Amino acid sequence: MTGLRVLVTAGSSRFGALVVTALERRDDVETVIAVDDHAPGAPFVRAEFVRLGEGLLQLPRVVRGAGVDVLVDVRAAAAIAPLDERAITGHARVTERVGAACTDDGSPVRRLVTVGSVHRHGWGRDLPAFLTEDVEPPSSPRGALATALAQIEGAAAGVLRRRPELGLTTVRLADHVGPAGSGILQAADRLPLLPTVLGFDPPVQVVHEEDAAAAVAHVVGERLDGPYLVAADGTLALTEALRILGRAHAPVLPPWGTGMIAGVLSRAGLGGAHELAGQLRRGRGIDNRRLKATGFRYRATSREALTTAAGVRRRRRVLHPGMPAPYEPEVEAFLRYSPSARSDGGSPSAPDDDGIGALEGDALLVLLPSLDPEALRALRAHEAAGPGRRRVLDEIDLLLQQR
Repeated sequence: MTGLRVLVTAGSSRFGALVVTALERRDDVETVIAVDDHAPGAPFVRAEFVRLGEGLLQLPRVVRGAGVDVLVDVRAAAAIAPLDERAITGHARVTERVGAACTDDGSPVRRLVTVGSVHRHGWGRDLPAFLTEDVEPPSSPRGALATALAQIEGAAAGVLRRRPELGLTTVRLADHVGPAGSGILQAADRLPLLPTVLGFDPPVQVVHEEDAAAAVAHVVGERLDGPYLVAADGTLALTEALRILGRAHAPVLPPWGTGMIAGVLSRAGLGGAHELAGQLRRGRGIDNRRLKATGFRYRATSREALTTAAGVRRRRRVLHPGMPAPYEPEVEAFLRYSPSARSDGGSPSAPDDDGIGALEGDALLVLLPSLDPEALRALRAHEAAGPGRRRVLDEIDLLLQQR
């Protein structure tokens, strides 16, 4: 059997790029194509990037021209991570093009993977304490994020009705944490003091962003059907999670209704205020056993994911975050494919099995501050051409901005 040909939407977002990187590492994936309406922040190892216009109007043409087997739609998850409510609620045009790419005459797509969030279920008091794939999401969701997620999943179900032979996978992620934060923990980063609910200390369950991306690549490679929940092992009390992150909170909100809590969060400029309010009041655990039964293994527990994120964030509060070195896909295409390019120095190569790339990311992060700028630049070039670990590249960029 030949390898899969996979296309990933929102490929320039942080989470989209992590999914692309995870797919690149799979031997059963032959081709990876990332599309978005703006350029990514760094080159991929072997994936191709195609910049499409706003609304991705040319998406069906790219899908047909590349003979795409699997279309992975990560727009929703990419927008949830930074709490970008506007990005997810303005999804209609792209959702229509995704549907067309899967249902137009001659479409080569055999599977649609929709990657969203457990926020699709909302935070109603009638939900169980632990969520499983058997729990049906509410038919009438409340809140802008839950409504948009329901519409995206509903459109995917409509595609399946028009093409019953199409495989459909729905992945719902717990809040995925990393340097950029996510969900209620992102809210804690944006506010000097997170208001919490008097008398409530709800459970929090997260997933490390790299585990989340690996889970998406796993369901693609294993050709899994149906819904899958993605969350790391273990839950923590909200106050404990905030303590790990070093973020302050104060139990000052009344426990009745979520409307007042949502109003407070909305006035603070936070997207997804209704969903965050429900999470502050109730929380929830997530059953991850169905995905693990297919052979997937998480590298980090909820506690470990938060601890790792906390270490990166502490360094970023000391160092100005700056901007990563600009990446121009047109330059990358020239260096890779033009007959005028006299060497392949611009083309990232496959990862090495030894050398600096063999170091675990966390171990390498500890060493970075001791390196001078020249060594950092050389290490960044090696990392981009080899393991391509996003956390390492980001940390090197931050250090270079300061030197």
